[in-house]
Amino acid sequence: MNSWFDRYLKSLGAGDSVLHADEAQLVLKLAGETAHTSGARPYAPLAAYLAGRAAAGLSREGRLRMLELAVSSAAAAGTAGEDLELD
Repeated sequence: MNSWFDRYLKSLGAGDSVLHADEAQLVLKLAGETAHTSGARPYAPLAAYLAGRAAAGLSREGRLRMLELAVSSAAAAGTAGEDLELD
C-alpha cells in the first residue's frame, strides 16, 4: 500500500504480508464508527485490534467480511457508557 507500512511489516517480521487498500479503508471506517458510536475515542484502536485478531488466519475475502462485520457491530454496540478500567 505504501512504503511506511512495508517497512513496518518488515520490522514486525511480517515482511511477506501486504496491507491492501480495501482492508485499510475498512479498518479506518471501523475506527471512525467505533469512536463516533461509542463516544470514546480510545475504543477505536482496541476495536481494530480485536477485529484483527478475529480476522487472523482468514483468507483475504474472509478478512474483508470480518472487517465489514466489525464495522456494523461497532455501529450496533451503542455508546460506551463506561471507562476502560485499564488500571
